[in-house]
Amino acid sequence: MSSVVTPSRLVLGVDGGNSKTLAAVADEHGHVLGVGRSGSGSHQALGIEGSMTEIRAAVWSALQMAGKTPEELDGAFYALAGADLDEDFEVLRPALGALHYGRCFAFDNDTIAGLRAGARRRDAVVVVVGSGTNAAGINAAGDAVRLPGLGWISGDCGGGSAMAREAVRLVMRAWDGRGDPTLLTEMILKTLGAATVEDLLLALYRKEIRGTQLLAVTPLIFEAAEEGDTVAQSIIEMQAREVVDTAGGLMRRLGIADSPCDIVLAGSVFRDRTGRLVDSIRERLSNRFPRACAVVSELEPVLGAVLCGMDLLGLTTTEDVRRNLFGSFSALYTPPSHVEAL
Repeated sequence: MSSVVTPSRLVLGVDGGNSKTLAAVADEHGHVLGVGRSGSGSHQALGIEGSMTEIRAAVWSALQMAGKTPEELDGAFYALAGADLDEDFEVLRPALGALHYGRCFAFDNDTIAGLRAGARRRDAVVVVVGSGTNAAGINAAGDAVRLPGLGWISGDCGGGSAMAREAVRLVMRAWDGRGDPTLLTEMILKTLGAATVEDLLLALYRKEIRGTQLLAVTPLIFEAAEEGDTVAQSIIEMQAREVVDTAGGLMRRLGIADSPCDIVLAGSVFRDRTGRLVDSIRERLSNRFPRACAVVSELEPVLGAVLCGMDLLGLTTTEDVRRNLFGSFSALYTPPSHVEAL
């Protein structure tokens, strides 16, 4: 008598960021079968139709690689930049439902995927530093706090874009005599294709350099800092201070500032090869919140979205599942360079 083999359930995870969207299809054991990438998944950046188009493109690529159809998906979780306020959720809910991916679906801000990917403790905070910043946290009682993540109007500071702008600002001050000389001057001129600082100023004024091009400056800050440039080091310290201030604010609101908790550091800026930013954050945490532990997750946020999708289906996510997610995703997808990742 032959036994009946129950098909493994399939989960879709989508990480829709401000600059890119990643989708991953995985089975319940954590084997990633397909990965897709497209442009921004934020409705704040592209409008609701534009963001849904990019999400569909990423999911379609992932399904094609996996050799699966939308009808075979059991559950989907969307972690989306721009899911900030109640009005955002009201717009996103019907639009995501109309995609018809999975027999059930859920969605939240993209910070939640980063938190799920990296946190092991029940008391945890995530600080995301990509092109911009955002943060969220949860305690063992289930209380959750998430910042609005609306940029300067909601008190945010830092991120890859802000660090790049600060580097240019300090180069300008070095040029006109208000600031200290910096290695960043020649590095930025070469990277952005300007012959002189004055040429750079004019190109920026005339909007001949796009914001996405300016992100190429961010990795230069870490390179210059490693060469001993104090101006570059000051930018990194400014970002480290903001991360710890943000994490501390959330921990206090959740009542876990004096408890053992994970501080998950998610986002492309933390991928710098020097480790200088993470080291500075750990030092500052040890001084202010000695029971907190900074964690740089080995899992990409899109895999955090997959784990959230598994939670939605009531699946158990063991360490074996996490290992399978990491290994199979790494075999299918090579992360872009530090600049492109922003």
